[in-house]
Amino acid sequence: MSQSDEDDVLAPEREAERILTVREQVLDLLLEKVENDHYPSSAMLDDIERLLTPWRREDYAEILMDKIRQDRYPSRHLIERAIRLSS
Repeated sequence: MSQSDEDDVLAPEREAERILTVREQVLDLLLEKVENDHYPSSAMLDDIERLLTPWRREDYAEILMDKIRQDRYPSRHLIERAIRLSS
């Protein structure tokens, strides 16, 4: 098998890794913004939930729980999102 043939076989795998990397970078950025924003927007939380992977679910849950813990009167929509993560 020539190098060109091998590259063709691995091309879909490399593309999947690239997409995953971009997805992870966007997810990291959004998680960081939500963590630092006292009142994160529903749109940003929706984006996170759309990009969320099973292995990052706990990271997101921890951020939501910290926000709920820190606020004397936590947002109902944050509580609902945390509850949805538990199912």
